[in-house]
Amino acid sequence: MKPAEIQTKLSKHDREIDAIRKLIRTGMRLIVQIEQAQLRNEQQQKVTDQQLQRLIKALERGQNGHGKLPSR
Repeated sequence: MKPAEIQTKLSKHDREIDAIRKLIRTGMRLIVQIEQAQLRNEQQQKVTDQQLQRLIKALERGQNGHGKLPSR
């Protein structure tokens, strides 16, 4: 192989390696974003669960003249 051919192939490999690095970085950023969104969703789910439990208890007490829910 001629030195020019070797240099051309090396340049191509370098570009491919750079492209792979960019893909890995992008994937890692996406993983971080997904993890952050999952944490937010988990926190919001806890709040929703607490609110639901308060609503169920309020309905069981039968406030404002309404009857109680049947016991389970």
